Amino acid sequence: MVESILESLKTAGKKLTKPRKALLEILESSPLPITAAEVYARLRKGRHAIDLVTVYRNLAMLQELGLVNPVGLHEGQMRYEVCHGREHHHHIQCRGCGLIVDLLLCPIKKLTDLVERQTKFAIEGHALEFVGWCPQCR
Repeated sequence: MVESILESLKTAGKKLTKPRKALLEILESSPLPITAAEVYARLRKGRHAIDLVTVYRNLAMLQELGLVNPVGLHEGQMRYEVCHGREHHHHIQCRGCGLIVDLLLCPIKKLTDLVERQTKFAIEGHALEFVGWCPQCR
């Protein structure tokens, strides 16, 4: 597990419980963002005694601490991914099969800087998601 995650939890006064550790390990091992229901299913498969509401609460807490990014793709479900140790990126999702691909680039960095200068907001983040049809579904 990434040391910065453990340190952030400790600083926030949060304990690293067995279910929380398992949840973080699931998110870290997932190559793409996953839903709370998928996290819950993997936890249950690993015989962790945790309910879906607790999964949502933990995801919300981890999001507040800046350890987890919510990814709202076009399918209407929120997905989650660990942000520590991963470069800032965006996603594209196929409307046909649901394939999600990481886009390891940020084409709006300059726009973010411009918006910050013009509005005097202290921008903490942004989201850019593409939808389309993958080569297999076209």
